[in-house]
Amino acid sequence: MAYAQTPGISQAATAEQRLAEDLGVDRLRNALLSPASDARNTTSLLQTGSANTATINQTSLDTPANQAAVVQAGVGNGLTLTQAGLNNRTTFGQTGNANQATLRQTGSSNTIDGQVTGDDNALDVQQQGQGNRYSTQLAGSHGRYNVEQIGSGNSLTQRETSTTTPLPGYSVQQQGTGMHLTIEQGEVFP
Repeated sequence: MAYAQTPGISQAATAEQRLAEDLGVDRLRNALLSPASDARNTTSLLQTGSANTATINQTSLDTPANQAAVVQAGVGNGLTLTQAGLNNRTTFGQTGNANQATLRQTGSSNTIDGQVTGDDNALDVQQQGQGNRYSTQLAGSHGRYNVEQIGSGNSLTQRETSTTTPLPGYSVQQQGTGMHLTIEQGEVFP
């Protein structure tokens, strides 16, 4: 038996589900975080589906504060995020099932901006210095990624769109200052 939803009338059981319907996961994920004008760390978290878990720990109480916006949609996705320094920014989304992400930023003014789409992907990122930037758009399943930037001013851009071939993944480590790396695999769309 099939049921149709009446246009304009939400069937959402909670306000969070209604927000996800109204805004859409992609639009919410891309929402700009307001500038940190005081010493309060801010977090926006939206999880739809079931058995999704998230642990977010933002340590510094000085200004400018750390900010995180996380969206997880699907079943069994897990996220661990720790930002310890000042002015770190994370905007991250996972769509699919059984994706796991561990993101850590220790210094100050580091940025993580990412979207993982697919099933059973594992992403582990760690940035220690200041001014490091990690940006990713992964689509596919069964990928394994370990990225680490230790110095300052390093950037890694990763775009990967998989066809039906499973993603094997890789490990990247940058040390020092001002290193830039771009990785593109599979069918890449600008």
